[in-house]
Amino acid sequence: MDKEQLDTFLSLVIYKNFTKSAEMLHVAQSTVSARLKSLEQELGKPLLKRTKKSVELTPSGFIFLTYAKRIIELFEESKKELALDGQYTERFVLGGPSSAWNYIFRDALSTFAMENRNVSLELKTHSSENTISKVLDGVIDLGVSYTKPTHPNILVHEHIEDHFKFVSRFPLDRPIQVEDFNSKKFILNNWGDAFLEWYMGLAGMNQLPALSMNQTAIVLKMIEEQDYFTLLPSMIAQPFINDKKLCYLESEFEMPAHHMYIFTPKDLKKEPTIHKILELLKK
Repeated sequence: MDKEQLDTFLSLVIYKNFTKSAEMLHVAQSTVSARLKSLEQELGKPLLKRTKKSVELTPSGFIFLTYAKRIIELFEESKKELALDGQYTERFVLGGPSSAWNYIFRDALSTFAMENRNVSLELKTHSSENTISKVLDGVIDLGVSYTKPTHPNILVHEHIEDHFKFVSRFPLDRPIQVEDFNSKKFILNNWGDAFLEWYMGLAGMNQLPALSMNQTAIVLKMIEEQDYFTLLPSMIAQPFINDKKLCYLESEFEMPAHHMYIFTPKDLKKEPTIHKILELLKK
């Protein structure tokens, strides 16, 4: 198995067409076919099947796809490590939800970068589940997740507990009620499985919000500029409350907890740097 075979397989998954994949890979179509055939022979399973109009994954192809992506990503990560070449003493990769880096740890990241210019710092934004997976693969050195990692090869260094609160640009003269989830002014931001479980238990399994997304930056912009309300962890909301850009809304029901975990692989390979950044994140 080589990188060209994997690149060809992934290209076919994306473009679903041998001619288009050959064009994008700058090779002949016969080369694309030969690479796929060789890969399938090595694995002993058919990965793709041709239909009249397209190319589709087989059940074995679905299984192999995840591993193919991880192999290519690990290869690219190794190239970055090898490229340090005396320019930096170390490369350190952090990963987690964009909301954590944008609104909770932004100052800590800036301080670390300023105080450690000999370290090449890279930030990857992923879902909690994806971050956990990439920490296990060694792609991410330190992860932040809204879901508790339970894998035996992961070490959780810090557990931060917060609570969700309703926020809006405009005050409300009464507490938020369950019926308000049906309002056209409510934005549902996806804060993970535990949050959605709480929400559906309260609002009902079949309740469809007028507007939902998983981009906190967009939600905040809409809340600041228009007459919407949403749920935010108080750690994210508080600076906007302090600046009087937003206000808290009371609710007639108990608000759910918001959990955040900071973790690394158990086999620490960059221990001094990890300890430095952990101290900043804990502040």
